[in-house]
Amino acid sequence: MSSWVFCDYFTETGRNWIRAWLDTLPPSAAAKIQVRLLYMQAIPVWPEQYVSSLKGYSDLVELRIVYAGVQYRPLGFYGPNQREFTLVHGVKEKGKIPRRELTLADEHRKCVLADPGKRRFRHDFDAPSMASPAIQ
Repeated sequence: MSSWVFCDYFTETGRNWIRAWLDTLPPSAAAKIQVRLLYMQAIPVWPEQYVSSLKGYSDLVELRIVYAGVQYRPLGFYGPNQREFTLVHGVKEKGKIPRRELTLADEHRKCVLADPGKRRFRHDFDAPSMASPAIQ
């Protein structure tokens, strides 16, 4: 059994926001992100260089992944259940994450917390965009 469960944010219409973001990235970059998530779900404590809090958004956390000189930042939060991390947005960082991206991520976080049974599902490491494997 893994130490952590990763979940993805789903829109009201059932679109997996994280899968859609991953599908826009170069396949090798998306693969690097997936491998990092697999590693992180298997270890109890995440190394400091893999995660960082976000100034002004205390409930959000950025995962720090660099591939081919590009800084990929899946954004999410711990919860809503214990040992869960919910991914709510993904961005490429170029110096600083724009405030509008952080605001959007926080709006997604609030949607998940308002209706976790419909707005987040377990992250499937090789599912197509519309898959939504339920969380028990």
